[in-house]
Amino acid sequence: MKRMITSFLIVILSIVLLVILPFVLKTQQEEYIDFSEITETVDNSAKDDETLRIGLISVTGDNKSYILEKELANYIGEKLNKKVKLIQKKSYRDINVLLKNNKIDVAFLSTGAYSLYEDKESLELLARPNRGKTYYHPIVIAKKDSNINSIEDLKSQSFAFVDTYSYSGYLAMNDYLKKNGMSVNKFFSNSYFTHSHEESINQVTNGTVKAAIVDDWALQYIYNNFPDTALNIKIIKTFPEVATGPVVTHKNYEEKDKLKQILLSIEKDSSIKNTLSQLQIEKYEETKASDYPNLISED
Repeated sequence: MKRMITSFLIVILSIVLLVILPFVLKTQQEEYIDFSEITETVDNSAKDDETLRIGLISVTGDNKSYILEKELANYIGEKLNKKVKLIQKKSYRDINVLLKNNKIDVAFLSTGAYSLYEDKESLELLARPNRGKTYYHPIVIAKKDSNINSIEDLKSQSFAFVDTYSYSGYLAMNDYLKKNGMSVNKFFSNSYFTHSHEESINQVTNGTVKAAIVDDWALQYIYNNFPDTALNIKIIKTFPEVATGPVVTHKNYEEKDKLKQILLSIEKDSSIKNTLSQLQIEKYEETKASDYPNLISED
């Protein structure tokens, strides 16, 4: 009899959990959403005109930068009098897919992600950040006490990339090797993607890989926040400058003009000045499609 009662209670408890669990998970996702499985299917059922959906990839990948990026996103939402859903993804490609499928309203894109976007005509370029300059350099770094002093020294060595859609974290090196009759798979003994500039830098300093390619802003961030780590790094190759990644929205987004003005005048508002400073952003400036390289996805 006791066994029957116990079994009955387990069944009842399971039913209750199945009913309430989706509501619990939905509540937990209100502020931070991670689309663990992104599909190519367009679905606008979750569209909410009172909510601004912002998608981004963290520049460094650490918790501090996420908090700062969240503050910036909330500031933009407040100026538009909208709630904000900050959608942070691990992959640059994931943000492109969300943008393509109208899952987000605004995207903070990398240079590579914008350059590889299939339908640029459907996007409105809002602005690009000025961090003392509106361009950056992809750089190849190695551990300071290593015998790696040039790209040629990296033949048959290990290497860390950031993301296949990252210009500074992959595309610049991939293009360089191709132009010199080589390929990533054949040149390095092994290579992999860390999905974070900071993690790629850490992989070099802790000796996991011989070298990595990141952007010079990420390295400056390390200098400013983790000087002991920075002392362990040397630059072995600096690639030509490229425009900083743009902030974009859809051409048909009704608030696009307001969004643009918020960004272009943001440095005048003292309430967000500290956040911008820690993100190494002085201001946002106008940008256009011709500022970015023409790239073709290898997907």
